[in-house]
Amino acid sequence: MLHQDGSRAPWLAGRAMLDLIVTMDDATSTIYSAFLIEEEGTASTFRGCLEVFTAQGLPSGFYTDRGSHYFYTPEADALSTKCG
Repeated sequence: MLHQDGSRAPWLAGRAMLDLIVTMDDATSTIYSAFLIEEEGTASTFRGCLEVFTAQGLPSGFYTDRGSHYFYTPEADALSTKCG
């Protein structure tokens, strides 16, 4: 099962804040994709998936946090109803 998430920090000294996007094997913590980008979003999600799927094939599962670029939530505190 793959896990993907981003973390915003001043990763490089003297540079603006960047998001580190990591896609990894949840069971072994093996990192299959990691890169810095200005802002996490749909494009960075697809980039991480493309890098992993091309090298490793399709996973049996994929999970993320509830970022707005992953899920559509029509009301605050409601359950996500579909991917978006």
